[in-house]
Amino acid sequence: MLENLRRKSLTKAYIDPQHQVAFELGYAHYESCLSIEQYKQRVSKKKITKLFPNPFTQISKDFSLVPFSLENVKFNMIVCLSGTFRMGHKSQEDNKPRTVIIDRSFLLGETEITQELYERVMGDNPSWFKGKSQNPVEQVSWYDSILFCNELSRLQGLDECYVLKDISTKDRDGVDQNRIMSAQVTCDFGKNGYRLPTEEEWEYAAKAGTQNQWAGTDDKSKLYEYAWFYEKRFGFTHPVATRKPNEWGLYDMSGNVNEWCWGNYHVYRVNRGGGWNDNTSYLRSASRLHNSPDSRRDGLGFRVARSIVN
Repeated sequence: MLENLRRKSLTKAYIDPQHQVAFELGYAHYESCLSIEQYKQRVSKKKITKLFPNPFTQISKDFSLVPFSLENVKFNMIVCLSGTFRMGHKSQEDNKPRTVIIDRSFLLGETEITQELYERVMGDNPSWFKGKSQNPVEQVSWYDSILFCNELSRLQGLDECYVLKDISTKDRDGVDQNRIMSAQVTCDFGKNGYRLPTEEEWEYAAKAGTQNQWAGTDDKSKLYEYAWFYEKRFGFTHPVATRKPNEWGLYDMSGNVNEWCWGNYHVYRVNRGGGWNDNTSYLRSASRLHNSPDSRRDGLGFRVARSIVN
């Protein structure tokens, strides 16, 4: 899309309802992100109910919520419309400020995946803080989260987004761990099933039309209202959605558990948002953390996304 815009003009502004980007000598300059008012104008109950079989049960003045369920376990997803935003932060060497266009609307989990939902889908609960059904599942590897997405898609009759090849259950010492330790994974973003958000989608949703350093606030002294994190000595995970949401109604985008994304960091996979055992710098929306895709840690979980396809 950017190349098409560049061919139109290198000096004139290009503005449409979704993107506000000015071009100068071939470079894109950020003008404004999707505001709450624009968001409300572009999302309608009628439009979303055409795309999803489940009816709306709640509409906030600031965002739209789509309910789902698996048997008796309910979970919600937030509509995140395509748009333009300022990604990164000047303090992040590996994520410098730049304009990014999100050209496909998507759904993102209102909360991190809970132990209850994970166990219902996968049949087990790997969490260290086990037995807390509404706490986020943790000690899941990146591969575990990929398998969860495919299985949840299958259970709900959706297309699986991921294809796994060259699967190995052996670790670097050749010991069989009875779980995926390495694999080649591809993702089809045109499928309607569940998947991990890209880094760009994740940060776009975390900032939610703002340039706040943390999800929901730019004031460090108020961060505890939005996040569970180490500086408040919360030495364990907490039930999801027990702090304030950000501007689009997403909970725990900062804190509680780090969240796997579909993104590489050299040979590692990226996780975002920081967790209960991290300080405020790791909770910034622009902060990039990484782990080996086979890593399982008590501060590492995920939330799911879905492409909005016709």
